[in-house]
Amino acid sequence: MLTTRMQSVLKRPFELRSRCRGTLQQPPVNCLRTKARSFRHPHYFRVISHAARHDAIVGDLAANASSGVFMGSSSMEETQRRAFVMQDTCSFLASDLKLLFEKGEITESRYASNIAFEDPISKYDSRDGYVFNIRLLRTLFDIAFDLHSIAVTGPDCITARWTMHMRPGLLPWRPNLTITGRTVYRVDPRSGVILSHTDYWDALKRNTFLSLEGVVHVLRMVTQLQLTPAVETPKYTVLRKFKEYEIRRYEPYLVAEVPMTHGSGPASGSGFSELAGYLFGGNAVGLELQMTTPVLTRVEAAQRNESVAMQFVMERRYPDVSSLPAPSNPRIATRRQEGGFAAALTFPGWPLDFEVVRAERQLRDLLLRDGLLPAPAPAPGYLLARYNDPGTPPALRRNEVLIQLEGFKWPPEEGQE
Repeated sequence: MLTTRMQSVLKRPFELRSRCRGTLQQPPVNCLRTKARSFRHPHYFRVISHAARHDAIVGDLAANASSGVFMGSSSMEETQRRAFVMQDTCSFLASDLKLLFEKGEITESRYASNIAFEDPISKYDSRDGYVFNIRLLRTLFDIAFDLHSIAVTGPDCITARWTMHMRPGLLPWRPNLTITGRTVYRVDPRSGVILSHTDYWDALKRNTFLSLEGVVHVLRMVTQLQLTPAVETPKYTVLRKFKEYEIRRYEPYLVAEVPMTHGSGPASGSGFSELAGYLFGGNAVGLELQMTTPVLTRVEAAQRNESVAMQFVMERRYPDVSSLPAPSNPRIATRRQEGGFAAALTFPGWPLDFEVVRAERQLRDLLLRDGLLPAPAPAPGYLLARYNDPGTPPALRRNEVLIQLEGFKWPPEEGQE
C-alpha cells in the first residue's frame, strides 16, 4: 500500500497523452491497487504482470523522482519511496514463500547474488548455496510449510513467522520433524533486493551457526519412535514448538462422552467399553462408526486429578451434533468441542496415574515459566490424550497432556517473541 503522502503526490494532475487518440486523459485513480498493477509514466501507460512488476515499479519510481513528479528529492519523499519498496517486497515474499518448497525455485532477480543465509545448523553465502539448500531439503524430506504472518518490521527488515513439518522419506518409522520459528530478511530498501535470510527456531536458546543445541534437537526428533495411527484425529496447527512442549490451535470437533466412575484416576479406563459399544452399533440406527484417535480423558485438577469423563472423537463427516446417531446408552452424550489454543506435552509408555500427574505438573510449570498461565489463577483442568491401541509396545505409544490456553494471542506482537 502507498503511504498517504505518496498517494497525495501521485494523485496530483499531470497530463497523460493518449497514443490512440490525440486527447489528454487523467490517469486512473486505482491503477496501483490491482494484482496486475498499472503504473503511470509521463509518456506511456502499461500493465505490469505480477511476476515482473517489482523491477518496473522501482525503475519508474526513480524516473518519476528525477523528472519532478515527487517534487524534489527531500528526505521525506525518499523515506516514502523506500517504504513503498519494502511493502512491495513483503507482498512478494508472502506469495513466494507459500510455493518455495513446492517448486524448489526462487525468483533470482529478487535475491542478491551473495545473499547470506543462516539457521542453527546450516550456512551459505551465495544465491547458488541458498537454492541448493532448498532443493536438498525437498530431496530428503516431504515438506509442509505454513506461513503464519509476514510484515515489514524495520526500515530494511521483514519478519516472517512459520511452521515447517518434515518427514524423511528414507527412514522406515517416518518421524515427523516439526520446527517453528521466525525469519528475518534484510532488504535493500532502494531496490527491494533481499540481502540476507536468518532463521531463529523457537526451540533453541542459541540460534547462531553452528548450534550444538540445534543439532541435538533435530536428532531427538529424528529418533522419536512414538506412532500415531493412520485414522482420523482432531485437526490442529502447531504454532510454536519448544524443546519440551508445543502450542497448537485446534479446530472444533465432535465427541461422544461418558461420565467416569467416581474416584477414577487420570489414567483410568472407566467408560471405554460403553463408548466402544456406541461406535459398534449401540445407537438409534444400529450404525457402526469408524474408530478415531485419540481417546480423551477429561481431568479436573481442582479435584485432586480425578477423572471426570472419557471422550471418543467423532468422524469429521458429521458436521454437527444433530447429525450423529443418537446413543442407545442414556449415560452417553454427544457434544461439540470448540477447539482453541492448547499446550501439549508428549510422553511414551503405558500412562500410569503418577506419570500423567507428573507430566501435567511439568507442563504447567513450563507454562508458568514462559508466562502463558497466570500464576494466581486456580489450576485449570486438563486432557489426557491416548493415541494407540492396547497392542502397541510401550516405547512406541504416544500420550499427551493438554492444557487449554485462555487469552493466548496469535500471532505474537513484535517484541513479544
